[in-house]
Amino acid sequence: MPNDGDLINFSQEHELNYILHTHLQRSQSQANRELLLKIGSDYKSAKKVARAKHEKAFYDYAKAHRAFGQMTRP
Repeated sequence: MPNDGDLINFSQEHELNYILHTHLQRSQSQANRELLLKIGSDYKSAKKVARAKHEKAFYDYAKAHRAFGQMTRP
C-alpha cells in the first residue's frame, strides 16, 4: 500500500502547483491546473488505477499528453 505522501491529491491546489512548477516547468495558473486535472483523470483511466503516484511514469505521461502542449510556461 503506498504511503499517502506518495499519492497525488488532485484536490489540493498547492500539490498541483508543485507538480506544475517542479516536474512540468509550467506556470501555476488556474488554466494549467485544470489541464493537469484532465491529464490526471486520463492517466488513471489509461492505467486502470484509482490514484496516481508521484513518480516518473506519471510525469512522463503528463509531458506526452496532448493537453501538455496547451499549458503556459512561466
